[in-house]
Amino acid sequence: MSTAQGPLAFPSGREYQEALQNTNVCLRDHDLRGARPQANKLGLPRPISGQFASVFSLTSNAGRRYALKCFTSHVRDQQDRYEAISNKLSGIDPGSLSQPWRIGFDYVPDGILVNGSRFPVLKMDWVEAVTLSSWLDHHFTDSVAVRSLAERFAQLTTDLAAHDIAHGDLQHGNLLVAQDGTFRLVDYDGMFVPALDGRHSTERGHRNYQSPARGDDDFDSTLDHFSNWVIYLALHAVAADPSLWTRLHEPDGEYLLLTEDDFKNPAGSVRLSALLSHTESTVRGLAEQIKMLAWQPLPLVPPLSVAVSPSPTAHIPSPRAGAGRRPDWLDDHVTSTTTSNAGVTATPPDALPHRYKNRRTVDLLFGILLTLTVLTPAALILAELISPLVTALSYGGSLGVTAFTARAARVARPETKLLRAHLSRLQEKRRAALGPVRVAEQLQRERQDFEASEADRKKRLTSSQKALESAHQKAVKTAGKKKVQDQQAIDRNLASLAAQYQAALDRAFTSVRKEFIEGELRKTRLHERELTGIGPSLVQALAAQGVRTAADFTGITLVRVGGQYNNITGLINTADGRRLDIKGIGESRARTLEAWRVRQHARVASRAPSRLSTARRQSIEADFTRRRADLTRRRVETEATAQSACEDAEKRMRSGLTRLAGEDQLAARRAAKQRQMFAQRVTQLGDAPGRLADVDAEIAAVKRSARALSSLQYLRFALTGR
Repeated sequence: MSTAQGPLAFPSGREYQEALQNTNVCLRDHDLRGARPQANKLGLPRPISGQFASVFSLTSNAGRRYALKCFTSHVRDQQDRYEAISNKLSGIDPGSLSQPWRIGFDYVPDGILVNGSRFPVLKMDWVEAVTLSSWLDHHFTDSVAVRSLAERFAQLTTDLAAHDIAHGDLQHGNLLVAQDGTFRLVDYDGMFVPALDGRHSTERGHRNYQSPARGDDDFDSTLDHFSNWVIYLALHAVAADPSLWTRLHEPDGEYLLLTEDDFKNPAGSVRLSALLSHTESTVRGLAEQIKMLAWQPLPLVPPLSVAVSPSPTAHIPSPRAGAGRRPDWLDDHVTSTTTSNAGVTATPPDALPHRYKNRRTVDLLFGILLTLTVLTPAALILAELISPLVTALSYGGSLGVTAFTARAARVARPETKLLRAHLSRLQEKRRAALGPVRVAEQLQRERQDFEASEADRKKRLTSSQKALESAHQKAVKTAGKKKVQDQQAIDRNLASLAAQYQAALDRAFTSVRKEFIEGELRKTRLHERELTGIGPSLVQALAAQGVRTAADFTGITLVRVGGQYNNITGLINTADGRRLDIKGIGESRARTLEAWRVRQHARVASRAPSRLSTARRQSIEADFTRRRADLTRRRVETEATAQSACEDAEKRMRSGLTRLAGEDQLAARRAAKQRQMFAQRVTQLGDAPGRLADVDAEIAAVKRSARALSSLQYLRFALTGR
């Protein structure tokens, strides 16, 4: 899910579990609001957790059961993919399908509320069915039912192929078996439909069902071909021999009969070896097919339909004929590697000699010589014609000559010549076959290194993408934090404007009254007639010091003057801050001045304005209106500034992601060409290990025949003719 601030971090399964405790609040779909989740032993919604999502079972108020898929990780263009998949599946005529394997679903972009944010969900019809592995746990002894299920699976793959659809993750958990023995297909996250052609796969599927050669850029209608063979082999093998389920499958194992390790190392696989050596020819053929396909590029893996026939006793094609079958367009570009073996004809094992036949004259003479060599010394000893020592020496010499003669006679036999010549041809043939095998082994190492480098590149790509998204989220967070801080400061200023406005009015009113009073006081001059005890001379003395009006002084300060009499005098406080000590004005006259000023101030104050003028008030209001408008504008600008910062961060992230996507597409095209080159080289090599194994089998047969034609057998033949 994306917002203006970018992709949100998706909740965990536990957070979804907490939210679904109140479906009235977290769900907005009409059917799901208020629905009851299936609970675990603790009374909490029970999740079925996978790698990228958690699925919950909910029963609506109307009693209908749904499966709610809640995503735990972000997938780009997820909504577009589900819309394309929905459009494709909904457009298929149900009558054209072998079984009702489609599951109805709705993608709801903002379907669930978790931690204050909304996230997409997938609302699916609930299916009353069990997983394929669970079904086999209960039915593996029923060979007829298992064989029927195998054919149902083959029909399902035919349905998908007919509509150019690939599921992308065919495995025991996504293949559900209903009570009527038909399949239901779930989890469409990685599904390919024609409308998605040109995009990358969002996942690689369950590792125990996928080819080791599968990459992220493998995303077309051939995506399921290898998985189809793996599942079909397992079903046929269990149907043929139910004991294989208990021998090769572990309880709760995440596989049927074979695992990822069996595909990566077929030669060292105990499970695959058990299937390859099985007495049932169909099982052997399918197992050999898996062995040959394990490292084939997906576009070269044949569809399961080549192994399916209307007849239940249909013959599985020869693995070497089906495995690695190259497309027609490649035939003209491939040089056969078998030309080096031209002229070498395999000899059937039955045509090899297994015993000597038809004694010749030389064999008869050798038999006579052998008889004389053994009997003559014994007769001479019995006749006491020679000593035993001489007899032993002559006997040893005779045996040496006889052995040499026997070897020469055996080598000259046609049976021995035939075996030697055939073995020589086979050794030459083996040397020719060994070269392609070594090339194939080197090619496999190169392909494994290439796939490892591609995996590292994908990891670096993912790391770079996450770094861009992290930087974007950090920038968005920083912009949001600054916006909040600025707005809080502005809001405080806005909140204080009312008090500031009232204070401004008070200050203005005080200033107006003060100006009026001071103005009137300046008009009120000192006059001796109003100042009892203060004559013209003192008025002149005051004027000489700047005190002419009631505004020129603010009051008096009485000061005790030291001396013999400890007198008190009055100092006049002027408006400009001075203190005047005027001769002739003591305490009494100072108090008279102060009383006069107080009377004048009271008189003037009674006539001072009691409120601000309308013009002055409007001026102050206009000033505060401008200040409020300025703060409001600045507050709006913080929104725009934060939005601009988020948009800039979004642009940087999108630009970076676009750049990475371009680099990834370029690298993916190079990788596709490299894989195509690997595929062509694999096709050119053909079944090099198989050819070498055939030659080794012929050599072993020749050696078995050679053991039947040993020197001891020849001695017997020379003596008895058998």
